[in-house]
Amino acid sequence: MTILEIAKNDNRQLQNIANVLAVAKRVVVITGAGISTNCGIPDFRSEDGLYALMQSYHDQASSTKAKSRPATNSILRTRTSAKPSSASSIKGKELFDSILWKDPISTSVFYTFIASLRKRIRDDVKATTPTHRFIRTLRDSQKLVRCYTQNIDGLEAREGLCTNMERGKGSRSRFTKKSLALPKVPARKLPGPYQDGGCEVVQLHGDLDVLRCTLCHKTCGWEEGGREALLLSGKAPECLSCALQDQDRRDRGKRGTKVGTLRPNIVLYGEEHPAGDAISNITTNDLSFAPDVLLILGTSLHVHGLKVLVKEFAKAVHARAGGKGKVVLVNLSKPPESVWSNVIDYWIAMDCDQWVAAMKRHRPDLWRIQTELQPRTTKSGVLAKAPTAKRSDGMDHEEKENIVPNAAPPEAGKSHPRSRTMPMKTSLRESRSISIDRNQETSVLGEKGLKRKRSMETPQLPTPPSSGHRRRFHDPAKGKELELPSTPSKRRKVEIVIHED
Repeated sequence: MTILEIAKNDNRQLQNIANVLAVAKRVVVITGAGISTNCGIPDFRSEDGLYALMQSYHDQASSTKAKSRPATNSILRTRTSAKPSSASSIKGKELFDSILWKDPISTSVFYTFIASLRKRIRDDVKATTPTHRFIRTLRDSQKLVRCYTQNIDGLEAREGLCTNMERGKGSRSRFTKKSLALPKVPARKLPGPYQDGGCEVVQLHGDLDVLRCTLCHKTCGWEEGGREALLLSGKAPECLSCALQDQDRRDRGKRGTKVGTLRPNIVLYGEEHPAGDAISNITTNDLSFAPDVLLILGTSLHVHGLKVLVKEFAKAVHARAGGKGKVVLVNLSKPPESVWSNVIDYWIAMDCDQWVAAMKRHRPDLWRIQTELQPRTTKSGVLAKAPTAKRSDGMDHEEKENIVPNAAPPEAGKSHPRSRTMPMKTSLRESRSISIDRNQETSVLGEKGLKRKRSMETPQLPTPPSSGHRRRFHDPAKGKELELPSTPSKRRKVEIVIHED
């Protein structure tokens, strides 16, 4: 199956994609650096991307290091001239590989570059992009299963999305009918037991929020003890936890232990994720949800681990009955047909923010979140109310018909009792309505007692007036006529003698 290409002016196909998102109930999002470029954060593989910037940092540091070496040492000068192109031959991608720890210059450049990038994101990026806000909208509308991102900027957290891996996979009941019937309140305000999404954004390549020890793997902040200034200068600060443990052993007369250094909490190529087991559990849980749509935004899909993740989710999406599941890629570069022809259904050649604007233009109801549910009135007169719903002042025609006459309106926060109208034991022209709580009577009297009580309370019609016609019988023995009442309950036993001719 070939990949269907959708241009930015193809309104018909864009409308189809918007309709697919509108009816979807479970959406998985995978994002890359392309969703953050409009914030001023460079991507990886462009001419001005992170790879090119990292390589320029490395070349500058290498040239400065070579000039600072003493000229009197002929052996060192010979070794330096023997490998003049080694520094310049290093590619920017290799500076994000785990092999950089073997070279002191590469390690120092890495510390300086990452610390500068973090400071730039913190000080210069004032707001997130429409794509980040769209992911939050999917979460608020209870469509988002999970967002997997390759980015380390942490901009999703600014929109209130949870990035804490300790929250885990969240509640499985958030896509049940009971949970979907609840008001759609942002999870950061009211997660609740049924709407808890756990870790809503899984950062596949780590983050810039904390530093991690290379030895004990404990985390700490950047600002404490001047650590940020040391990293900006290309030096790694010592781990405080390891230093305290080493000092404690020395104070007790024992041999000291090794003290680890702190590094940014990001995952390089060739390294394992510190929370790899947690990510595996979350991925397995999300695959079992059988998502409707897989959205891939702003990534060229070159990383091997991400390829495996996309193919697994695409298989789960396409396994839905009737072929309703769709895989959509939004990126400026076209994916190779030989790799993704049976995986990706649509390729939208647009900028991510432009695509989000097109979705909002075609289906604005995707951004309309119902935060308050109105009570429903059934035909039996019962007001079904959501846990946090408020009763509106205006009632439609059906609602007015089901309200008992002369009954007090229900109080705020209470549901209207089930009621029925019963005529009292009075005249035909006058009657009065009474309200009986069936649930309360059933609990007190039981089913049989309730039926007996209702049979006793069945109203009896009054005796109709006499028509004036009365049947008369002749009693020859007594020589008078007998008058019998028309009412059977008042009829008396009378001996009647019949003579035959």
